[in-house]
Amino acid sequence: MKILSWLKAVMLVAIVMVPAAKALAHNQLTSSAPGHEAVVVSPEQLVLNFNGDVRMLRLALVHGASHNIEFGFSPSTDAQSMFSYELPDLMLGAHTVNWTIIGADGHTITGSFNFVVSDGGEEAEMQTHEQNEHHHH
Repeated sequence: MKILSWLKAVMLVAIVMVPAAKALAHNQLTSSAPGHEAVVVSPEQLVLNFNGDVRMLRLALVHGASHNIEFGFSPSTDAQSMFSYELPDLMLGAHTVNWTIIGADGHTITGSFNFVVSDGGEEAEMQTHEQNEHHHH
């Protein structure tokens, strides 16, 4: 009988802990256009989707190693899950998107992804991101 009571207690703890663990999970980038490692013609917009409402603190678009591209970003004061920005015509070559958000749990999270602009590229489409590398503070 003690084993049955112990098993019920373990199951109850598991039932309570699973939703709590999900609630504490950090926000992450779930999809973007252009997508990570996409080869595209110059995209008209940069779109980032997160798995919950976040505030975008920093968003930089870099061509090559160090050429920052100005596209009118300003930090968001309202939390939202999708961010969209109009882009100027981009130069051919590699581009990196670097982002920093404050998630719902109050943690600062940074991440990045890359895409290439090519005359032979496709139109930019939303692409899902795998659990890509990001850092929280």
